[in-house]
Amino acid sequence: MDGQVPTDTAPKRRIDIKVPDIYKQTDDAVWVDLEQYLYNGFLISPAIVQDRSFVFKTINPYELRNIQFMRPSGAGIPDGSSVFRNAFIAYSLFMVDSNNAIYERPRHINRLMKAMSKLPAKMQDNILENLTALNERANLLLPLVEAYAYENRSRYRWLQIKGNPIHSTMSTGIPGTDELGMNVCQQTWVAINNVIDRNEEMEKDWQNAKFIGSCFAGKGMRSIDEKDKMRKEKERTEREDLKMKVLYAYLNRKIGNKVPDEEPIPVKLPDGRMAHVVKRFRAESAEELAEQLSAALSGDMDYHDTVIAAKEAQLRKRGEEQELFRRSLMQRPPVFAGTVTGGARILGGKAEADAYVRRMRELSLDQVRRAAKERKPDINQTSDELLQDEDI
Repeated sequence: MDGQVPTDTAPKRRIDIKVPDIYKQTDDAVWVDLEQYLYNGFLISPAIVQDRSFVFKTINPYELRNIQFMRPSGAGIPDGSSVFRNAFIAYSLFMVDSNNAIYERPRHINRLMKAMSKLPAKMQDNILENLTALNERANLLLPLVEAYAYENRSRYRWLQIKGNPIHSTMSTGIPGTDELGMNVCQQTWVAINNVIDRNEEMEKDWQNAKFIGSCFAGKGMRSIDEKDKMRKEKERTEREDLKMKVLYAYLNRKIGNKVPDEEPIPVKLPDGRMAHVVKRFRAESAEELAEQLSAALSGDMDYHDTVIAAKEAQLRKRGEEQELFRRSLMQRPPVFAGTVTGGARILGGKAEADAYVRRMRELSLDQVRRAAKERKPDINQTSDELLQDEDI
């Protein structure tokens, strides 16, 4: 029909997937115990002992070392284990009838130990059993620290308290915590945040250096910037994988961050070859899944499509350059310098002209043979093979 624009020239409408609000909410309950252990310095467990309210806490390595110093040694002291048990329970006290037992504890630690020694042996065993379970619960939190340190809530809290020690009274709001020392999770969290701050400063300086370099060699800095993007994406993927592993181990109450490795899945490629999938790119949130689905339905190119398209364009350009070079070799340069009326005069004579033509013909044939031996560009390579051939 005349006067109508073909429909295939109309701009393609992008398909956007809207994620419901219920899927955007993240359950952060997994960090509750870790945040209490980090920002208070211990986990707590309330109890009623002989009609009195007690709140027990975990013990950090410094307190355990002090208890070891208090253990009596010598063959003539039969009650060494009982002294250690009383000291362990006394150092585990946090609140006794709503009174803070850790504030100025060195002054009245002997009184606490004597009070604990008056408890029946069976009651002491029950207290120690519960304290052992509480300290084991704290030991499971250490692998979570590295994954938690990169969360936004962790970074915001670090910006608030990094001017003061994490175990100080100003940070915890509990009198006496500055005398306890830092537990292992607190030490690890502070060290990781300092490393992250240092890396961010180095990254900022590197970005400034790339900006200055792009003013003088923009084309060269473009490839460096692409490599940096790939490096950051790889680091993000590794952090997400680590997060999934430690959460799996923590929720299943396992020490460490190991999960059963997935066996490589054999797949058949379009050309008939067999390959094994050892790693998959997956969406870590509902937003990422919606973005990937929107891009797939809209026909947008993802990272692998971009890599393959760039490699195909490079191979086509290389093929065109080789073809132009072959044609230039096959064209014989002129050997006749000029003409005269009624005929032509050969410069240098016929023997020199024939020798020159023969020499050029042998040179062109030699170039054609060498070009034929070169590998032909294959645009059907996979993305991994393309990346191995040349860094895009």
